[in-house]
Amino acid sequence: MRRLKQRRTYELALSKAGLGPVAGVDEAGRGACCGPITIATCIMPNRPIKELAELSDSKKLTPRQRERLFPLIKDKAVDWSVVHISAGDIDKRGIQHANISGMRRAVARLDIRPGYVLSDALFIPGLT
Repeated sequence: MRRLKQRRTYELALSKAGLGPVAGVDEAGRGACCGPITIATCIMPNRPIKELAELSDSKKLTPRQRERLFPLIKDKAVDWSVVHISAGDIDKRGIQHANISGMRRAVARLDIRPGYVLSDALFIPGLT
């Protein structure tokens, strides 16, 4: 596959193969010693979005960049959802369970059912 703008090679290839719409899902906060995690999923249009050209790995973005990009992502996305999991829930069930169940919940909250879900290397039981 040739490299596409905004590092969306897999997403667009899956859509072209008839497996769309493709949702991406990821968490933030998993590496923290304590505290909540936030999980987000979205389905983006099948075209490059000029306003999101700098978007890549959220961990490589500054807090200021993340704050500026978040409303743009919500505005440009075909669909999106966010799930917050408290530190108490993580303590009760463990971080892995909280992460996986949160990803399932975030995807389930989408109004548009994705044909394929991309995650960052986690297998998510119950998702296609």
